Amino acid sequence: MDERRQHTDAFIPLDHVDEWKAETLKALRRTIDRRGFMRRGIHALAGATMGYTFLRMFSGRHVLAAPPKAAGKAVKANAVKTGTFFFPRLKFDILQGRAGWDVYPIADVNLRRQLRRLTNINASEDPVVVSLDDFESLRRYPFVFATDERHFKFSQKEERNLAEFLQRGGFIYGDDCVLGGTGVLFFKDFRKMMNKIYPDNPMRRVPDDHELYHCYFDFPKGLPFLQGQDLGSWATFDRKTGRILTLLTPTDLHCGWTCWFFNEQLNLASLKMGINIIVYYLSH
Repeated sequence: MDERRQHTDAFIPLDHVDEWKAETLKALRRTIDRRGFMRRGIHALAGATMGYTFLRMFSGRHVLAAPPKAAGKAVKANAVKTGTFFFPRLKFDILQGRAGWDVYPIADVNLRRQLRRLTNINASEDPVVVSLDDFESLRRYPFVFATDERHFKFSQKEERNLAEFLQRGGFIYGDDCVLGGTGVLFFKDFRKMMNKIYPDNPMRRVPDDHELYHCYFDFPKGLPFLQGQDLGSWATFDRKTGRILTLLTPTDLHCGWTCWFFNEQLNLASLKMGINIIVYYLSH
């Protein structure tokens, strides 16, 4: 190991993405009996709906705006440890109106907690916001989440940085918020953007028997439908390995993570699917 790698503060996950994935996934409880684990997981997740009032205390934009902290002190900008999974939000502009990239941060809080609780993955509870304008910051967070409900368009610089981010092993998951009956505008523009970046490799629907739906929790019918349009998951696949490079859903899984808007069954399904997406990325 070279001297630079000996210092935690110098570890850049995207520069050593395979090592980071292996360490992050290391604690996953693979030896637990699957059926028993699933039963415990269902009871634990169902409890999330009972915490509605408590969870509301954590809602608000400050949840996303706060910088990561450790031991009461602000963490240095480049201090990202291997073996720790972060769930950053992507900040970006829309074409009209107020951007909704930061909507319902409690959903992220809920997913991170359940990921940690049900898998033993070392998921940080620190909120993180990243921008495609700042690639040096983006390199520290190989998995990025993006959401909105309206039309958007990245700049040429942002598209270049996204292409490099994906080429180097990064992963972006986009979910259409579908708020206010706007249709699936974000879904359409996200797909258009990815097809522009990969003109010879357009996004395709993920088959219901794909490992994405069965790598941890089992979804025999594919993507759970909450609202929006039942179009299934769409992905850009690596042409050589078949690995999913970026994933897109039009059914508002993110709002399901809040446990506010849907019934208990759909809330549970959305959280389980969110965990599947993360486990899939870390294991490929």
